[in-house]
Amino acid sequence: MRQQTVNCSMFRHIGVLFALLSVVADGRAQVDAGIGASFGFPMLFNSNVGGYNHSSGVPGGKVQLTYQPANATFVPTLAVEVAPYVLPVTLLGNTDRVLNMNFFTMNAMLYGRVRKELRNTKVLYYGVGVGAAYMQGRSVGLSGNQNTYLTVIEDSADYIKTIAPQAAFNIEYVMPVSQDVPLYLGIGGQVLYSYYFERQTTWRISVVDDKYNLYNLNPKLQGHLLNPGVYVVLYYRFGGSKY
Repeated sequence: MRQQTVNCSMFRHIGVLFALLSVVADGRAQVDAGIGASFGFPMLFNSNVGGYNHSSGVPGGKVQLTYQPANATFVPTLAVEVAPYVLPVTLLGNTDRVLNMNFFTMNAMLYGRVRKELRNTKVLYYGVGVGAAYMQGRSVGLSGNQNTYLTVIEDSADYIKTIAPQAAFNIEYVMPVSQDVPLYLGIGGQVLYSYYFERQTTWRISVVDDKYNLYNLNPKLQGHLLNPGVYVVLYYRFGGSKY
């Protein structure tokens, strides 16, 4: 069911793209369609791991679309980003060691942004957005030095999967890169926020240490997720005229 939900969401995003491109035919509206790279620092504040939060810089890929009616000062932007997160999910028994899970993550956000024209045809955008984050666990690891542990036994067929609402703040500086082709470079920053409610999980894992102690664990994804980051996007402009 969750996979079907994600697939439907992707089809909706594609539909939005075609709808945006279709409205530029009158020559007045514009759509900036871009693709680029991001770098974020996801941090999860999870009560199951006490005061520990795993902060690991992760690269990602980003697709962004901005629809700009003629003379608009407030514009909508659709952003979809994928990245691998490494987050803490549980403590290793009564020790201070933490079990981390590696997630495939997709963030889909709809922003409302103020558009402010600057000198030399440059533009500044800033605003807030709402959307959703889809996360699916892929593998696990232990924090710190893992040489003192003999093995990690993944004894459940299902990794943690979840979809959570998300809010964000975004700011972006856009400049032209060519006089002959409508290409633009966007340099931006963002802060994403999600809250994962406590829920039951069927996911299980066992860890055996160097003294042959067995830890049977039930990791959970819960708490506040904060992800500040930066990105670079190369845009192509459809319709309308240049700035």
